[in-house]
Amino acid sequence: MNRPAGVRFAAVLAGVLAVLPIGGNALEVEDYRAVSQTLSAEHGAAVVAVKFVMSLAASGKEERIEDTTQALLVSKDGLLLVPDRAVSLDLGTLMPTGPGPGATAPVAKSSEFRVRLAGGDEWLPADLVTRDSQLGIAWLRVRNPPAAGFTFVNLDDGLRAEPGMVFFTLMRTSDDWGGVTVFRPGLILGQTQTPRQLLLVDGVPGVAFTADGHPLGYVDMDLGKMVRSSKGNSGLGLDMADVALQMTPIEKIAAATRLAAKLPIVKPASH
Repeated sequence: MNRPAGVRFAAVLAGVLAVLPIGGNALEVEDYRAVSQTLSAEHGAAVVAVKFVMSLAASGKEERIEDTTQALLVSKDGLLLVPDRAVSLDLGTLMPTGPGPGATAPVAKSSEFRVRLAGGDEWLPADLVTRDSQLGIAWLRVRNPPAAGFTFVNLDDGLRAEPGMVFFTLMRTSDDWGGVTVFRPGLILGQTQTPRQLLLVDGVPGVAFTADGHPLGYVDMDLGKMVRSSKGNSGLGLDMADVALQMTPIEKIAAATRLAAKLPIVKPASH
């Protein structure tokens, strides 16, 4: 039985979320009231919501799905850091055995980006600047920024992340919870050079900060690897060493952001 691409995508994503590690369990005995106040005051206004329309083209048909993601303002003129999967997603990477003989996996492409600032009601249009699939991030730019500019996080103010460090990720809830800023603690578990320089962490996706507000890196999940690990083998899945999210060191994110800041927006494809 063939299901629409959007249904398959939702089913696969639900399976991935079921195997995600839960951040902060080892840290719940601590009191982070001062950290919460510091991070919210210093960076809360830079954490914004982004809406977009994701188009799935499969079997000659196109499905359009509206979705949201977290974003971080990283420049005064409105440059935004977002997950790359919010811009483009090859659904074939989420299939443990691939799309099947002779089949082509659909690729989801996003457009119609809109940004809502902290405390605001209006959704402001934004445009894609560029993306880096290896780092797992992309950049948008808000149209017509105000003369005073935006509150933003300076990624060049980062510190080196090392195993054993505690970090904190800021997020903004949906309207169902009032669009407020929340934070989650995480822990850097280890580091690896394979397949590239990464830190392995327990936490949630987004930019990671120290307790006093310095950025440490960008945390994300490898959706395809999680699907393959959970469903692509015949074992019982008792080895939990690989069940971790990945953090790219902030110096790599900052360097890529400096390059992205110099680029023009990507012109929308004509239909």
